[in-house]
Amino acid sequence: MEESKDELREEMESGEKDETVYDETGREKLVEDGEISPEEEGFMEGAEDDGEQGKCANCGAALLDAEHTVETKIDGKQHFFCSEHCLDKYREKKKGESQI
Repeated sequence: MEESKDELREEMESGEKDETVYDETGREKLVEDGEISPEEEGFMEGAEDDGEQGKCANCGAALLDAEHTVETKIDGKQHFFCSEHCLDKYREKKKGESQI
């Protein structure tokens, strides 16, 4: 069973659990304690979940060339693609899923 955010925070406050940059509660606590900057917190948040902004949302290819990366909002969430082709394929998949 996963612990709630409040339970994690209490364990960190009491010293039962160490803060870590690998979860949201830990990052927040580290910023509050002045151990990391808000910029570092943002960087680690982006790296969480295998750096989801660093991969194409359709094919999973690494997005190494910012100049050619396609960025768009779909259903209120920002998505990144390696090409217009992958964006089109992703939209087709989403359209097919919504018709089921």
